[in-house]
Amino acid sequence: MSRSIKSKSPENAIDMNQFYLDVIDCMPNIVYLLDKNCSLIGCNRNFRSLLGMDPNEEIIGSRPYKKLTSHANWSAERSEMLKRDDINTLLSKEPSYDVQESPVVNKNSDIVYYQSTRIPLFDKNEEVIGLVCILTDITEIKRMKEQLIKVKNQLQTYNEKPITVTPTPENIENSPDKKPPRVLMVEDNSIAQKAAQALLMQLDCHVDVADSGDKAALLFEPGKYDLVFMDIGLEDTSGYVVSKKIRQLEQGTEYHVPIIALTGYQADIVKYDCDDYSMEGALTKPLTTEQAKQIIQHYIYHIDIPIHGLKSIKGQME
Repeated sequence: MSRSIKSKSPENAIDMNQFYLDVIDCMPNIVYLLDKNCSLIGCNRNFRSLLGMDPNEEIIGSRPYKKLTSHANWSAERSEMLKRDDINTLLSKEPSYDVQESPVVNKNSDIVYYQSTRIPLFDKNEEVIGLVCILTDITEIKRMKEQLIKVKNQLQTYNEKPITVTPTPENIENSPDKKPPRVLMVEDNSIAQKAAQALLMQLDCHVDVADSGDKAALLFEPGKYDLVFMDIGLEDTSGYVVSKKIRQLEQGTEYHVPIIALTGYQADIVKYDCDDYSMEGALTKPLTTEQAKQIIQHYIYHIDIPIHGLKSIKGQME
């Protein structure tokens, strides 16, 4: 169909864009599109309705997962599962078709079953730029009444527990007023890259990955990133050299990005070199979720908390 309709003017291009949006809106499924950072770039009316969003409400750049908890009555754990599966598809670059999702208890206390299809989107260089997800309601297909009643009772018991949020250091960074942290991960091991990237994306960070010192220098600009994780054992150069280049780029500006060294050795051994190259400190691999949270809270949101395992001659952080 798209080949038979050719756009010859800006007006026709706009008409075609609206045409495709109308097609998606007519689909009986729930459809949403994400960019590579899991932010919304489009959706159909069924997904807007699920999130309790007005038809005219701006969606570009918003994140849907917390709205599923606040407006659709999904448990926080179930929303995080959806987010994790979206992230895994983005990082694996592999589509998944007709996958049965874990059940959801909606705001009417009914159990809903979805079947999902996730398809990564690529640019002309075969780099992932986003994801389209289609959720199909298959509840009516699953007519297993006794099993449904049993699962419903279990999930209702879980969902009846009140969720209380207090302004603690653990959730200050999740405030809607805070912009997602921008993080540069300098790591040449592909497995370590994906593990760290998934961990940081789960914490709502926008992550750029550099697999070499040259790419890190190319990506970095003063003020662009809130945090840098630096593998000091790069194949093409030393992480110390890359850190020195970053500090040289920052000279004469108001910026000083925190740089955390990641090492396969004992962090206590390399902490002196970190100071020589103006790095904040060193962590022994692998980076854990707890450490990443603490680093974000300490260096980005300026919360005075210790960072477990971070070694620095300025003082051990834990």
